Amino acid sequence: MSRLHPQTAPSSDVMLRAFPYPYRAALTICSDIDQTQTCAEFMEIQRFLNTKQLTTVGEGVGLEIGNSFFFYDQKQEFSFFTHNALARHIIIDMIHAGYIDCIHSYGDAAMQRDQVLYALDALNQADCKLDVWINHYGAPSNVSRTFEFRLGICQGDNPTSPIYHTDVTLDYGVRFFWTGAITRIVGQSALRSPYPLMTTFKQCDRLRSTLDFAKETRKMLLGLLGNTRYTLQRHNQLMQVIHLRDGRKVYDFNRYCYHPVNIQQGATSRGLAHAIAPHALNTLKHVQGYMVVYTHLSKNSDCPDVMAPETVTALRNLEQEYRSGSIYVTTTSKLLNYHQAHHYVDWSVHTAGEHLHIIINALEDPIQGPFIPSMRHLQGITFYVPNRDQVDVSIQDRQILDLQRNPVDASGRESVTIPFTRLNFPG
Repeated sequence: MSRLHPQTAPSSDVMLRAFPYPYRAALTICSDIDQTQTCAEFMEIQRFLNTKQLTTVGEGVGLEIGNSFFFYDQKQEFSFFTHNALARHIIIDMIHAGYIDCIHSYGDAAMQRDQVLYALDALNQADCKLDVWINHYGAPSNVSRTFEFRLGICQGDNPTSPIYHTDVTLDYGVRFFWTGAITRIVGQSALRSPYPLMTTFKQCDRLRSTLDFAKETRKMLLGLLGNTRYTLQRHNQLMQVIHLRDGRKVYDFNRYCYHPVNIQQGATSRGLAHAIAPHALNTLKHVQGYMVVYTHLSKNSDCPDVMAPETVTALRNLEQEYRSGSIYVTTTSKLLNYHQAHHYVDWSVHTAGEHLHIIINALEDPIQGPFIPSMRHLQGITFYVPNRDQVDVSIQDRQILDLQRNPVDASGRESVTIPFTRLNFPG
């Protein structure tokens, strides 16, 4: 939101750009940690995604793609407490670096509040900060009963449950929750998508497209009729504020997945190739939307390598979309924080002759109330301006000294960007 003061440039001269310069859309790959067998497998996948090092599936793509983790896992696979000490050290290092950015519930072996308190104390002792939660099939600590029919019992936000935890989990700092919403529509909260259901249609597979169209139409209609399970689908939103059972408010977000057979097959190492196929990325650019892609990078039992070859090819194509300045690719936490800041930033413009001064006053957060944002909250926020060399930006009275000044983009307008903090892969 903007507040224009009496001596200000016309509103058409200064405006928020939808995405960080020069991008036209934004995407994150949001992977659940299920079936990750070893530390070596986890690190090899992350090295391919986030570095240009040589890996067992070729040179890495060097993007910013995060992952998630369990605390307590019944199968004792890769997890914080129930695998081994090396896994715990890796998880801590990757949280510090920003490449683990999601808690995938407290795990299917977490049954009691004491386990949660012990887990959060371990994070605090290690100075690990996380703000994204992903519900996990079969985990009692899941929150919100909305998708219990799919995920199993969800008791994390029930104050009478032995595993009740949302009071301490929110106090720790988690803000964004995936409670179970999945869509086949390409591009959420899109700028140019008056008919979002049409993005489910694929010329090469008309029968499957018709079925997908029908399923997503049903969700949208149920949402419009007030079914709380489909309120995100009602207007194809990326995110919304919801109330949990204990009365606390959180951001609930939507995830995208596609496969010509079903979503379960799409949410695998091999299936990811369908979700981020060139057709989907081209549609995402066209509608200028966000996409949180649902997958399980370690569900790869049907291929001999740590990642299916068709998905390696699809990720190389995604890398080109990022490096060409078309699609902003980052971690789930950074994408959700950017969307939240863009939606709720309160800013004003002052003029002094030909010079413009943009002041960021606050983030008008509907959950915690207005607060003064840090550079971390605002990274990537971009303003269209008449002259990139005749503008400065301040967070209240603190001027941003390393402002990024951008040439004209496809709109023919110059802009300035609050700079990114690029993640650095550990080791």
